[in-house]
Amino acid sequence: MTLAKLFSIVPDCVALHEPAPAMDGPVLKAASYGDATFVSQVYRQHKSLNILRAAVGYRYYMEANELFVKTFIQHAIDDFGDRLAIIHLVRPPIEVAMSLFRLQHYPGTDIGNDWFLDYRAPTNLIKMVDLLDANAEFSHPFYRALWYWYEIEMRISEWRTRKPSLKIIRFETDWFNDKYRITDFFGKLGIDYDKSRIDTMVGRKENLKKNLKHVAPLSREQAHRMLVRFQELLAGRGVDQSIIHNGAGA
Repeated sequence: MTLAKLFSIVPDCVALHEPAPAMDGPVLKAASYGDATFVSQVYRQHKSLNILRAAVGYRYYMEANELFVKTFIQHAIDDFGDRLAIIHLVRPPIEVAMSLFRLQHYPGTDIGNDWFLDYRAPTNLIKMVDLLDANAEFSHPFYRALWYWYEIEMRISEWRTRKPSLKIIRFETDWFNDKYRITDFFGKLGIDYDKSRIDTMVGRKENLKKNLKHVAPLSREQAHRMLVRFQELLAGRGVDQSIIHNGAGA
């Protein structure tokens, strides 16, 4: 199941998955390295126009795009104000890290930097280049992938603090299998949907990318140990992990 497919049960809604321009590559690099002028130029000349064109004739526009919080969230807030709702799709950290590790798309690789994040970028909230680059233990690619999960969660938490009135709705990937969670989700968004189609959507498996994964997974035990070690590292560096969970019910 994907968010775009889930929103197919919402009448009068166009739901798209990473429509062009996705804002990856040079745009993500510009955002990560503080080139706000270039990001604004691409947004104004391309992204915003495509959003408005795609939304013509519809009541709702839904875009599923992991580049959103990394590149154009502020532009969307400026353009749409209180009409904007942000869906914070959350997958467990080990699952995210394992996927990036097996795909070999973790931060520090070409694809990882183009689509996810560059852990060396100066705008990151969690700065640990010294360890992720050269430390005998923490330079393991799995730690770079864990860093990505926590960096995104910290950014969401920062936006909750910066813009308390901003509607940010958390939705966990496991909830795609729970029609009651889906019902609650649409209720929080305040939009109508075709209730008769929920049963046909629940549990649908999509977007697993199994055929693209290049390396074997770590054992569950090893992955858990590494997660605990990373959490200890974050705590030792003064990163308040509790703020990630304070907005979990929103």
